[in-house]
Amino acid sequence: MLPNNIKIAFRSLKKTPVFTTINVLGLTVGLACCMLIALYIFHETHFDRHHVRPFDLYRIGTTFINLHGDEKDRVANTLGVSTGVAGALKNEFGEIEQTTKTLALMGQEKTLIRVMDKGNIAAAFNEEKGFFADSSFFELFQYDFLEGNPSNCLREPGSVVISDELAMKFFGNARAEGRILNISSGWFEGGKMDCRITGVFKMPEHPTSLRGRFFMSMNSGNLAEFLRRQTDMTRNNMFATYIRLRPGAKGSDLEAKIPAFIEKHMANELKARGEARKLFAVPMPEVHLFDTDSEQSIGKKTYLYILGSIALLTLIIACVNFMNLSTARSSKRASEVGARKSVGASQGQLVRQFLGESILVALAAFTLAFGLVQAVLPAFNNFAELRLSLSPLGQPVMVASFLALALATGFLAGAYPAFYLSSFKPVEVLRGNFGNRLSAVLLRKSLVVFQFVISAGLILASFVIGSQLRFLQNQDLGFQKEQQIVLPLNSEAALSAYHTLKSELVKDSRVASTGASLFYPGVMNASDSKFYRQGQTRDQGVMARRNWVDADFLKSLDFKVAAGRLFSPEFPGDTASKVVINETAARKFGFLFAQDAVNQQIKINYQNQEYPYEVVGVVQDFHFEDFHEAIAPYVFELSRDLNFNYLLVHAQAGANLPDLLATVNGIWKQHIPGEPLEYTFLDEDFQKNYKSDLQMAQLIGSFTGIAILISCLGLFGLAAFAAEQRTKEIGVRKVLGASVAGITALLAKDFLKLVLIAIVIAAPIAYYLMNQWLSDFAYRIELQWWMFAGAGAAAIAIAFLTVSFQSIKAALANPVKSLRND
Repeated sequence: MLPNNIKIAFRSLKKTPVFTTINVLGLTVGLACCMLIALYIFHETHFDRHHVRPFDLYRIGTTFINLHGDEKDRVANTLGVSTGVAGALKNEFGEIEQTTKTLALMGQEKTLIRVMDKGNIAAAFNEEKGFFADSSFFELFQYDFLEGNPSNCLREPGSVVISDELAMKFFGNARAEGRILNISSGWFEGGKMDCRITGVFKMPEHPTSLRGRFFMSMNSGNLAEFLRRQTDMTRNNMFATYIRLRPGAKGSDLEAKIPAFIEKHMANELKARGEARKLFAVPMPEVHLFDTDSEQSIGKKTYLYILGSIALLTLIIACVNFMNLSTARSSKRASEVGARKSVGASQGQLVRQFLGESILVALAAFTLAFGLVQAVLPAFNNFAELRLSLSPLGQPVMVASFLALALATGFLAGAYPAFYLSSFKPVEVLRGNFGNRLSAVLLRKSLVVFQFVISAGLILASFVIGSQLRFLQNQDLGFQKEQQIVLPLNSEAALSAYHTLKSELVKDSRVASTGASLFYPGVMNASDSKFYRQGQTRDQGVMARRNWVDADFLKSLDFKVAAGRLFSPEFPGDTASKVVINETAARKFGFLFAQDAVNQQIKINYQNQEYPYEVVGVVQDFHFEDFHEAIAPYVFELSRDLNFNYLLVHAQAGANLPDLLATVNGIWKQHIPGEPLEYTFLDEDFQKNYKSDLQMAQLIGSFTGIAILISCLGLFGLAAFAAEQRTKEIGVRKVLGASVAGITALLAKDFLKLVLIAIVIAAPIAYYLMNQWLSDFAYRIELQWWMFAGAGAAAIAIAFLTVSFQSIKAALANPVKSLRND
């Protein structure tokens, strides 16, 4: 029986090659999109699950509450805590089995590492993603060690563990354990320290938020002394702190006990500063997608929801196409149903037959989709910078899940047509009384509307996302970001050469100016303090970011003066506790106008000692971070002791940058020999903040285009069917003098009416969803009428082009042929 059903199904599908091709192609593309997006979402939601007992691992975060701040500034979250919190939590709560903490090498994007050989420098490299870590780090997190012992590799001061990538880069195939690296860091005496390699680990292949390439002992250099002196658990919340609970313990139960812990260890200091504090625990597998007010996570849940929705909607559109075309062809198959029922076929047999056809189409689509995914995965991985794969041997469960999805899709897509077709009464069909039922026509029109609600909504979403990202890229940041070359000052030698570098560079006519700073726009600035005005107390203060610069930095980046003046070598006294603030800081400090802040005093309180500063100037607000973040109060100070990480070289407009860079490199090598120069450009560095947004926008745009294509395939099929059904009517109209344009409009208008209804329905839904997405940005566009008009016009144009092809083809047909049989 089954072979016979399969044979009949093949014959039926062969009779209608156009409709079969449309169904198979639509389901193929829909399934392929689902597979790709599912692979991506699975990757993004399965970080850090390779560790032992991953859901017993938590990262501790802090909620800062300013009791006297503005409403929107009162609460801020971060995934950092003070250094003493880890040990205190373990001592306080028996359900905590172990803790560890890490500290990123802040301020510098890359760390200078010199490979030493018998006391001499063999090679030097600038490397990123370096951390200090407790000796217990490798107890909580699983790494495959190629050399050394993970249980004790970070116990000794000055020990360092490196990745296999760095080991190969530094030493080739030679053994790395026991070798010496001279590592530069502000935490080391003299800015550098000889560290002994005690282990080599293999970079994790599993997705993880712990992407460190080298880890140094937390007990090294001045950091060890700093940790010993830290008794206040409310300050220096820059440590990533992790805990592992004992089996059976719950993070929610621990969080319920934390308020009492804060009251015991932090309350007095916090009350004195007019603050409150909360701690929270994020399960390690959720850290990657965790959003805070102050730092953007690598992965964004919102984007995953959007991509997941597109995957689902794309598959639904493909199913709708199948249902529409199957019910539209019902009159063609009515005689088959009548004949089979008249010879004894039951409705159940017919249902199984028609469902078998749809499942056969789904299996064919799955096979093609699997091959399509394999073909595009390399390009997808290259674009998304991932290593996704899909193979029956490597991921049998996932492949089986996709197969089950295909079968379910085939069943759902074919269920209504199967029951609809099998319900025909043979007597009516064989008498020729059968026609398309009103219920089927209404369903078909409703499904077309549903398809284009999705398509119009996706088009509008693409418009909005594209407009927002163009807004971010083209917005005035408040400083000059173009033609700025960033030179890292990663070592004592580079800092010692600071004055020489500046003096030689400014002699070049291609250089407009130079300026040095601890931080520059686009890199993380974790330095802040609570400032308050003369006459106020510290509990009335406002948290402000701090940056230490030289006298030329603000001028070199062309910060605009709102009041007062910038730092200048003409005012030697600027090094004596003088500051320049931004407009937001002036407002937050309580000055009505920027001018009111000039020559006024602001203070900080550190360890119960007040330190006053005089405001000499106010600069217009600027974006030191990306546009996800609101402009924060900012305070610039002149550095007294060359506390810089970067030297910025502002090239003249029209300067030949390759030639200038060659000159810069020559000056660098002359004064800092043996140390590599790895320059960047400020505008490119700042744009890195939007990298994930741009990637997601392109992915969403691509998959939106595919969803629209599938909608058009279905519309194309329905238009072809409508033209076929009205062949004789078209012939009569042409004989009576109807024009090609008139006939085209006649056939297209019914579909365009449905598209217009879809646009009306889609507009408010898309408006709400896009407003929700835009709320993630501190600075955003406003939704405009032209976006809706443009999306609607695009949907109508796409629909018209799709339908008009078949309409024009029918209108151009010879009416003699269509009327010959009558």
